[in-house]
Amino acid sequence: MDTTASVTPREGMTDLYDKIIKYVYEIRMIEIDEYLYGMNRKKIEVEKAYEIIINVPDCESNSVMNVWKGRLADPQLQFYKSSRVEKNESRAIAFYRKAVDLDIERIAEAGDQYACTCLGEMYHFGRGVNKNKSTAVKWYRKAAEQGYADAQYKLGVMFQFGQYVDQNYTTAVEWFRKAAEQGHAVAQYSLGILYRNGRGVGQDTTAVEYYRKAAEQGYAIAQFVFGSMYSNGEGIDKSYSTAVEWYRKAAEQGYAIAQNNLGVMYENGRGVDKNYSTAVEWYLKAAEQGYIFAQYNLALMYEYGYGVDQNDSIAVKWYRKAAEQGHAGSQNNLGWMYEKGKGVDQNYSTAVEWFRKAAQKGNAYAQRNLGHLTNKLSKKANAEV
Repeated sequence: MDTTASVTPREGMTDLYDKIIKYVYEIRMIEIDEYLYGMNRKKIEVEKAYEIIINVPDCESNSVMNVWKGRLADPQLQFYKSSRVEKNESRAIAFYRKAVDLDIERIAEAGDQYACTCLGEMYHFGRGVNKNKSTAVKWYRKAAEQGYADAQYKLGVMFQFGQYVDQNYTTAVEWFRKAAEQGHAVAQYSLGILYRNGRGVGQDTTAVEYYRKAAEQGYAIAQFVFGSMYSNGEGIDKSYSTAVEWYRKAAEQGYAIAQNNLGVMYENGRGVDKNYSTAVEWYLKAAEQGYIFAQYNLALMYEYGYGVDQNDSIAVKWYRKAAEQGHAGSQNNLGWMYEKGKGVDQNYSTAVEWFRKAAQKGNAYAQRNLGHLTNKLSKKANAEV
C-alpha cells in the first residue's frame, strides 16, 4: 500500500504562492533599505521607497508593511518623510496597532529580521506598544546579530547614548561600522560623528570620509554637515563654493538648517554671487518650517528691505515667531519694534517685557535697551508727580 501523502494541485499552488510572496517580500525589503538608507550605495530616495511599500503584495495584511506606513505617517520620526504622506499622529498609531493585531511579535520570534527591527523601534519610541527600551534592545540585537544593517545602526545608537545598556562608545563604533560597511548612510554619518569627537575611536580626519560617504548617498543631514565643514575649513580645505554645493543638496531635500545656511551664503556672497532676493527665498523656506534662525534672518530682511519691499509689519510677524520660541535676538528686536511703534502700535510695557526676556538670556543689546527704556519711563513718571 502506498502511504505517500498526496498533494492536491490546489495545495501545491498555495504553497507556491506563499513562496512567491515571501520571495517578493524579501526583494522589496532590500529595495526599501536601498532607497531609505542608501544601502548598496544607492541614493536615498524616500519617494521610491514609498512606492515599493504600498505595492508589496498583500501589503494591507503584512505587519511589517503596516509598521512602514506608520513610520512614514509618524510625526515623531521625521527621517521617514514623504511628500506623498501627511504626518498624522492618530493615523500612524492606527498602522502600528494594526501591525500588533497582525501578530508582528510572532513573526519576529520566528526570526524575521525586518519584523524584529520594526518591533524594536515600536518599543523604543512607544509606538503602538508601551515604551520599553530594554525590550527594544532585545529586538534590535536579535536582528543585528543576523547581520541586518538597520538593526545594527539602531543598536549602535542605544550604546552611543546609553539607552538601557551601559553607554559604550567603543561598542557603538563596532555596530555602526558593521552597518556602515553595508552602505547604511545614517550609520556612516553616525560613525563620522564619533570620529569627529574622538568617542570610542581616535579623533581624526576619518570623520570626513564617513560624512562624505553619507552625503554622496543623499543623506541630507550629512550633506549639511559636510557643507559646514567646507565652510569652516574643518578637517578639509575651506571652500565656500563647495559648501554651497552641499548646502544646496540638503536644502533641496527640505532640510531647514541647510536652507537657512544657503540663504546666509547668498546674503553675504560667499561661494555665490550676492543675491538678497534668493537669500530671502531660502530663509522663507526654512522659516516656514519653524527654524528660528531663519525666522530671525527673514525678519531682518523685511525690516531693512533687503531683497524684498521694506515692511515692518511682516518683520514683526517673523520676529514674534522666533521670539516666542525663545530666540534672544528676536526678542530684543521685537521689543525695539514695540518701543518705536514700528509695524505695531507703540507699547512701552510690551517692549519692556520682550527686552527683559532677552536680557535674562544674556543678550547685551537687550540689557542696554532695557536699561535705557526703564530709565526713560522712570524719569517720565517722576516728572509727572
